[in-house]
Formats: sequence, C-alpha cells, structure tokens
Amino acid sequence: MVVKIKHILLTFDIEEFDMPLEFGLKISEDEIFERSFVGTKRILELVNNKKIKSTFFITPRFASKYPELVKEISEKHEVALHGYHDHSYNYKVVERDVAFKDLKEGKEMLSKITGKEVKGFREPRLQKPPYSILKKTGFEYDSSLNPTFIPGRYNNLISNREPFSIEGVKIYPLSVTPLVRLPLFWFAFRNLGLSYGKFVTKLSLMDQDFANLVFHSWEFIDLNEFKVPLLLRRNSDVKVRNMLDKYIDWCLKKKFKFICMGEYNDIYNNSL
Repeated sequence: MVVKIKHILLTFDIEEFDMPLEFGLKISEDEIFERSFVGTKRILELVNNKKIKSTFFITPRFASKYPELVKEISEKHEVALHGYHDHSYNYKVVERDVAFKDLKEGKEMLSKITGKEVKGFREPRLQKPPYSILKKTGFEYDSSLNPTFIPGRYNNLISNREPFSIEGVKIYPLSVTPLVRLPLFWFAFRNLGLSYGKFVTKLSLMDQDFANLVFHSWEFIDLNEFKVPLLLRRNSDVKVRNMLDKYIDWCLKKKFKFICMGEYNDIYNNSL
C-alpha cells in the first residue's frame, strides 16, 4: 500500500509591527521595524536548527530595510510577497493600475534581493486580494484565505478548504477542520495551546495532504509590555517558540514533511 505523504506548509508573515497603532498606542518607526527584525531572527534560528523548510511572506518595506536578512532567509527557504508598501496598505482603496504597479515593484524588489523568482502572495490581514492583478503580475499562487469565521475580520465559512483557482491563480487556504471549521492559524494556536494545534492538524490531514498555518514575526518578541488585548499578547516570545518547537518535533515524529509553499504548488500542479 502506498502511503500518501502529508505536508506541513509552515509560513511566516514578516511585516512591520504596527499592531500597537491599531489600538491608539505610540510606537516609533524604528521600533516598528526593530521588533519585527528580532522576531524574524528568532524564527530563522528555530527553523534552521530543525532543518525544515518554510515560506516567509515579506513586506517590501521590511525587505528594503533588511535586504541581507531577506537574502539569508532565501538561502534555505522560500520568500514570497506580503502586501504592497506596508502591512496596513489596503488594495481596496487603490486603483487597478496603481495596484499593478505596486505589486510589480514589490515582486521585482524581492526577486532582486534573493536572486530567485517570487511565486507567491499573501494579502495583509488575510483580506481578499485582486486575483486578476496577481495573475497579470506573474504570481502563481495566493495564500490569503482563512476559510473560517473571525469576528470583526471576515466570514469565510462557506469558502473552499481545498486548493482551487481564481482567474489563473492557485489558492491555498489556511487549514481548518472539516465541518465546524476550527482554525489552525496563529491566534488559535497560541491561545488554545499545543494540544489544540495537534488536534486541528490531525483532523485537517484526514482528508487533505497538507496543513497550512501562519505565524507573524512580532509574535516571537515579548508583547506583554504593550497594552493590547490579552488574547493578542498571550503566549508570545519564549512561549510561542517553545510551542512551535514541540509542534515541529511532533510533526517530524509523525513523518509529516515540511515543504515550501512554492514547492508544494509545483507538486500539486504536476499531479493534475
């Protein structure tokens, strides 16, 4: 009997730490970048020590400020684009020709830094991206869809869990369980714990060959000094690092294969 390989698409959004601004808190421009830089270094150390592959969705502003770090990431992992200029940028208020220009410039910037083709995209805040413009710009896949319900953010309960295509762009949703759509992404993982993460991963892999989950660079710093809601700062820094470390070990013990999303996209397309 042939055992189908189960893949883990471990992804990280590398972006400006702008969360305090959402809650009217003051934070300097330098600190917005520095916090994310420190968190990214900690992520890179973790995944490199585990000798696994991941996909890093990076904003152009972060990449322009830390090109050497982005190049270092690309040596062992995949670099993809996360938004246009900064993490709060919203394509919905931008004309199509401007959005195309921004996407094209962001894609070319990352390609110039890494010396590699940039295949993937993720919209900030997991909003719905302009798929026709992604296709026109040359992106092969998008991973902006979280097919669950998050109050105040989105309601995607009837969206596909399986990979699908829109306007020639392959969509790889973040993982949720069948039926009740329990999410696997960072917020649920950190607040509900490692056992929950394992549980949702196992259920997601029952009818799929991949589990797709995301964390942010700023989660790997201490968030308790910021007066943001407890659920956003809970289990940050060392705690999330320890949780993810144990999660990776559990996946490896289960013989799940960590793979970059672009590589999985190639495998998926070749299987059709």
